[in-house]
Amino acid sequence: MAKYLFNFLFIFLILSSFSFAKDNDDQLQSQFGKDLTKVPFFMRYSFLRKNNEDWKDSTYSERKAFLKKYEDSVAAQEAKDKAEAKAEANREKERAQEKKRLERELEKRLKTQQNEEKAEAKADADRRKSMDKMTSSQQKELDQMVQSEQQAQASR
Repeated sequence: MAKYLFNFLFIFLILSSFSFAKDNDDQLQSQFGKDLTKVPFFMRYSFLRKNNEDWKDSTYSERKAFLKKYEDSVAAQEAKDKAEAKAEANREKERAQEKKRLERELEKRLKTQQNEEKAEAKADADRRKSMDKMTSSQQKELDQMVQSEQQAQASR
């Protein structure tokens, strides 16, 4: 029972707090004057173009609505710019990652190619060595044959 009572009170206080919320003009008044007449020229000109009415001939509520709308649009533009900057930073980060990936692939290919070239060079060197050994052994056999032939002719 107490649980339901606390839930009811909580919901009642939450909902009633919205009705007590006050539209705070203090920031606008401190920035643009008590009657919102001290605004920059570009804002007065923008107001004139939109409403076809001079700033000093307008009412306080019209000025307030325009200034709030202007602040909202500035905040929205800043949020949009921030989101675009973040998206651009993400795209740049992705490009950098892609570039690094391509560089690693290229480096891997070059390393593989160098290893293959080293293996081929080693195989060629091994073949030359075996060929040189075979040539030298055949030369020794030939020399022995020539020497034995010379001994055979000398003994005859």
